Amino acid sequence: MISYHLVNESIRTEDVIVDETNKRYIFKYPCTSNSECTDYFVSLPAGVYKFELYGASGGATEGKVSTFIDSNGNCTSQEIVTAFGGNTECKKKNSRGGSGGYISGTIILSKRTTTFFTIGGRGIYTYKITEEQTERCYIQENMVAGGYGGGGYAANWYRNEVDNGSGSGGCQTCVKFEKNDLWHRVIVSGGGGGSDNSASVNTEFRGPDDGSGGSGGGIISQGYWVDGKYNGERLANSSFGFSFGYGESARQYSSLHEHGVKSADGTSDRPGAGAGWFGGFAGLNRNGGSGGGSSWALTKALDYPSGNITVYDSFYKNIGSQPYAFNSSDGYFFNDIRNYAGIWEGNGQLILTILDTLK
Repeated sequence: MISYHLVNESIRTEDVIVDETNKRYIFKYPCTSNSECTDYFVSLPAGVYKFELYGASGGATEGKVSTFIDSNGNCTSQEIVTAFGGNTECKKKNSRGGSGGYISGTIILSKRTTTFFTIGGRGIYTYKITEEQTERCYIQENMVAGGYGGGGYAANWYRNEVDNGSGSGGCQTCVKFEKNDLWHRVIVSGGGGGSDNSASVNTEFRGPDDGSGGSGGGIISQGYWVDGKYNGERLANSSFGFSFGYGESARQYSSLHEHGVKSADGTSDRPGAGAGWFGGFAGLNRNGGSGGGSSWALTKALDYPSGNITVYDSFYKNIGSQPYAFNSSDGYFFNDIRNYAGIWEGNGQLILTILDTLK
């Protein structure tokens, strides 16, 4: 049997739905705060398992998270959303939050394995102080916190009682083997990017002031929209992004990342980016969204960066640098990978199914 508990049990009790008939466990986000939470510790005996991960969505106003929409305005079919347990619908609206990705895979564990599950917190849409485009709007304590696990912060924006708010980035949902750090992740589903302010005047889909965030997920994640035009210049993938595990937070003047946006535009309704294997970039535009984070799974292709991988948090503070933890001799390979961007709204979730047991 598997066993599990929260790493920090003082925060909340675990939220797990157990289906004993089908040997399936659904791990839900266990906290009330979108940004302050804890991981699950899970002990898995030798066996064959299927993992299904759903990344969290980016922040937007109510009803403005859609199924993945491509650069031409086309949605992923509802049949795919339903087939893989998603909960989104096609919503062709402006200033959408990016939906979270889905990834699944099967793995054979030859021995009992210490495992950690991070269930991504969703991005939110709000404001903290009644100011716009002041220095204080870009101080972390006054910004809109990204989803737990690496989502980027949105800048504070408040013009009046009608026009206010911006969306923070959603977080990755991920599995880590042996140690609870980013270098020990083995399968990841990316979170969606946040939206800019929800326009009260220009409300046209793909029109002026459509600053939608990109969906999370896919080996190559999605960019973002500025004034209704898709920007795909900076896309997180298996070896590149804003940071290994973090989405970028909004900044007042310029990204600190060498490949980030170097000339910010307009007022402080600037959203945060989604986290993933690699996190997305912030758009730094008053009429723009931010990018989603990429999904990834460890396979025999060993598709990860070589050498030391430096981790920066969402404000580009160096957290540490070391090589990826696993190689071909560890045998932690996933098979039967299915990977779809943008089919999940809200906090992330993880479904674990026991396919077989090994002695």
